[in-house]
Amino acid sequence: MHLAYLEQTRQQPDLKRRSALKSLGCGALLAGIAPGMAFGGGSSSPGFKGEGRMGMSTGEDWIDTFFTGGASEIIEYYADDFVFEDITFFQAIDDKETLYRAFLPFDDSGPDAPLGVHHFDIIRYDGGPAGDRKGIARQPKPGNYTEEEWDTWSKDTLMGIDHDYDEWAVMNWVWRAKHNMDDFLGIKGCKGKTTHTRGITFHQYRERKIVREFTYWNFRDVAIQLGAAQPAQKFWLPDTDTGSSNS
Repeated sequence: MHLAYLEQTRQQPDLKRRSALKSLGCGALLAGIAPGMAFGGGSSSPGFKGEGRMGMSTGEDWIDTFFTGGASEIIEYYADDFVFEDITFFQAIDDKETLYRAFLPFDDSGPDAPLGVHHFDIIRYDGGPAGDRKGIARQPKPGNYTEEEWDTWSKDTLMGIDHDYDEWAVMNWVWRAKHNMDDFLGIKGCKGKTTHTRGITFHQYRERKIVREFTYWNFRDVAIQLGAAQPAQKFWLPDTDTGSSNS
């Protein structure tokens, strides 16, 4: 979700300005609802800096910090040895300098922000203690792949497989973007339009720090809303010839 703007960030030096919304508090980013109420976490929820088992407040804290704390604060939620993967962009990051640049666009979420106004809201949180389970790499590779093919499609997934973790979480979220630039990932005519899409993030935590992140979001649905792709024909539905991908 974040790497969509990494290249634009390099071209927009003024993005280092902190969002004016910081002074309003993260409640303003949740349609006027206090974050604890919006996510059901309550004032005593621990978040990343608390104690005890992680929960919905983890998602609340993680999302809110993009806007109220910015890139310099959110990267501190990641362990020194971590892997961040945006599957949609076929990109994995394991150093904080690059992660900072990937998160930087979201420091400026005001109405005139060059890259648009972005809201991320958690829909559902699942998670718990990891027990003694660890990642297991498939051995040997499937016979219908060459070594080069298997390396291309598996190497990002296998990054960080040796990182220890003591807790895990899966968060489903929605991304609302009001586009202030004409171009979004090669799609023209986006300025002034608002798009919505769903995404999912899998986290592995160690001592309340993120050691592994897998994030995937539905780019195709955004392309449909921007007129660059056609809705899927849901032939499997009774008495339906066509249907939207989000219907």
